[in-house]
Amino acid sequence: MSTPRPALWTSSFLLACIANFLMGMSFYVLMPTLPFHLVEQLRIGEATVGIVLSSYVIAALLVRPFSGFIVDRFNAKHAYLLALAAYVLFTSGYLLAQTVLAFVLVRLGIGLTFAVMSTAANTQAIDIIPSVRRGEGIGFFGLMSSLAMALGPMAGLWLMDRYPFHAIFDAAVAAGVAGLLVAALVHAPRKQRNGAATVLSLDRFLLVRGIPLALNLAVIGLGYGMLLAFAALHGKQLGAGNTGIFFTLMAIGMMVSRAFSGRLVDGGRVVQATNGGTLGVVAGLGLMAWAGGPLPYYLSGLLAGFGFGVVYPAYQTMMVNLGSHAQRGTAVATYFSALDVGIGAGMVLAGAIAARAGLPAAFATGASLALVAGLAFALRLSARFAASPLRAGND
Repeated sequence: MSTPRPALWTSSFLLACIANFLMGMSFYVLMPTLPFHLVEQLRIGEATVGIVLSSYVIAALLVRPFSGFIVDRFNAKHAYLLALAAYVLFTSGYLLAQTVLAFVLVRLGIGLTFAVMSTAANTQAIDIIPSVRRGEGIGFFGLMSSLAMALGPMAGLWLMDRYPFHAIFDAAVAAGVAGLLVAALVHAPRKQRNGAATVLSLDRFLLVRGIPLALNLAVIGLGYGMLLAFAALHGKQLGAGNTGIFFTLMAIGMMVSRAFSGRLVDGGRVVQATNGGTLGVVAGLGLMAWAGGPLPYYLSGLLAGFGFGVVYPAYQTMMVNLGSHAQRGTAVATYFSALDVGIGAGMVLAGAIAARAGLPAAFATGASLALVAGLAFALRLSARFAASPLRAGND
């Protein structure tokens, strides 16, 4: 007789997902609207917009490796709550920022806190999720971010069309406060890491054996950064009446793919899932580059979202399973460091290319680089993960 599968949707996991959704709403309500504010109110060019938006990545990269050590060495929940509170404080700084320098400083503060917050939130969720359902659980936990990506940009663009811009900043702060309150209710098991967690070495800050995988993920993340920073502006140039629909379709693609991709990963088909997801990313970015009107523009969001929705949880699960139990936070931090590098570089690269050759050329570059990363994974990295299901030996 088969052993019953352990429960995934416990009260703690549900609350953790809700807190993750609210945290995502706080972030994504500003993502498509902040470029408009910077261009229209501060009168700066696209290249400078890319630098301002990506400045949080610089700070995040400085802290991210240490965040993994902090989470492994201390209590993930305490680190999460402290970082989330600081994140809300820095987000409220948008209300006072009036210059490019002020915005850069706010973004740097958000990067510092977001690095610890996201690492701790994901590590806490992984501690809650049964190990045999890790891929599925990570997929659903990330699904909350996808849902926030669907509703956040729509809410931000709706507010921008009807109210002064400070209303969007108010909404971001309110969502962050609500997320903090919900996160405080999560009862997560405090995992006892073994003695390795206290030993200082490079592998306590970055998962050395996961660096090749992280570099590959960073290249794929370039396209994601391009879309987050410039999809709304590109949609306006193409005559799209409501660019919020793009982010909604992108999030729908993520939600659909995350709903089943976790089971594929847990069942030992992580290579097939990753290869298929990467093709979706390439197709979405390529269609965005080719789009001459609203319809292909919207469809590109659906394709890209489907691809990223498969690729991200697959890479995170592979990274976590490369590390030991004592390196769980470090593995999560390495995964997010790769995303930080890719997304931030993508914003800067897209702005630089757009200033010289236009946004279609920027998205075509992102598609080409994602294809190269996909080939590198299929030909060089996939053999390491093809043999058996990705299941950890302990919770």
